[in-house]
Amino acid sequence: MSDALADSTLTLMDIDPGRLANAVKIYRMLAAALHREERKMESTTNLDAALRHADFVLTIFRSGTLEHQRIEYEIPAKYGVKLTVADTMGPGGIFRGLRTLNALFKVEDTMERLCPGAVLLNYVNPMSINTIALSARAKTVKVFGLCHSVQSLRETLAKWLEVPEAELEYTVAGVNHLAFALKLAHRGRDLYPRLRGLIDDPDIYNQQKVQFEILRHFGYYPTEGSGHNSEYLPYFRKRDDLLKKFCGVTWELPDDDIRWSAVQSGEPGASVECCRLLQQRNERNIRAYLDGTKKIDLRPSREYGMRIIEAMLSNTMIQANLNLINHGLIENLPSAAAVEVPCLIDGSGVHPCQVRDFPEHLAALDRGMIGAQLLAARGALSERREDIFHALAVDPITAAVLSLDEIKAMSEEMFDALADQIADGFKRK
Repeated sequence: MSDALADSTLTLMDIDPGRLANAVKIYRMLAAALHREERKMESTTNLDAALRHADFVLTIFRSGTLEHQRIEYEIPAKYGVKLTVADTMGPGGIFRGLRTLNALFKVEDTMERLCPGAVLLNYVNPMSINTIALSARAKTVKVFGLCHSVQSLRETLAKWLEVPEAELEYTVAGVNHLAFALKLAHRGRDLYPRLRGLIDDPDIYNQQKVQFEILRHFGYYPTEGSGHNSEYLPYFRKRDDLLKKFCGVTWELPDDDIRWSAVQSGEPGASVECCRLLQQRNERNIRAYLDGTKKIDLRPSREYGMRIIEAMLSNTMIQANLNLINHGLIENLPSAAAVEVPCLIDGSGVHPCQVRDFPEHLAALDRGMIGAQLLAARGALSERREDIFHALAVDPITAAVLSLDEIKAMSEEMFDALADQIADGFKRK
């Protein structure tokens, strides 16, 4: 609700009229609470109407249903690849990318036709695969991927290290969801010795076992929680004893009575059930906002999206970690990879910062993800099953568990099961 956007028009778009109507009502309630009722707002279920003459486009949606997610958990689990989040890497993440890009490509093509040169701020996972594929086919559209893992990391580490969040000095870079805190300091004092000491504090260690094991053995703390990180590396999910030791934890959903144990163990039913319960909670919250029994939180969001737009329109400088094509920003990662690096944003655009001397052992971890991401993006562009098979074959967790023949069989089974959600070209074997 920035003053820099006072003369702007906000257009809300959803393919579901009911969800769209709820979004409009909640927006109006928020505008009234902030005394911004005069702002111009439109809503539509039509993509062309939403994007015509747009300067900035934010994509925040889920493709498919929980049943499609269930397929992305159950088929890999049948072959021995047990996933927990399955929206970024692994067989589930790669096929989630195919499903999501099938929709994102339509958005991008419409932007090129109706608002060439506009900025696309994409929040939809799998972030790196989407960023690579969208950037590769963009003609005039400027593509940036947005995530909140760096903000969440900053909040968590400031709490654990007992320093004011605003005073935490940090540099984070790498690949989305497996970027690393290269610098952690407070008033110039290195905080890494204190953070390493927390490995011996069971109350802290048990909250994020995988992240602390990466810190223990690789020397740097990664972004994202253990559920995500265990799916990106070959060390934690390939045997039942490792799953039990590092991934058998409980997720507690705040501000609710929902508690679902052992979700991270990788049992497909548990993962889908957690998603179902989260969806139910979100639906209850929406009803509560609409009937006035739950108040809208008016505190500024940690999300980058609107802050980026405000910075560009008002020519004020902000710093944010964004996802974009590498092009030498991290010299020991492939140029075509999507990297997450600090960026400066102002009225002249986004200015990514080069990260020098990125530790080679961290680059090696990230390259394990990047190979699969580049191949998955290539497959989304080519609509060739062989490219996706190759992405699965080099995916770290899949390669740690399965033979090539097993990966091939799993790949074909997933293509057939998800045929209604992916591009038509994949239907040709």
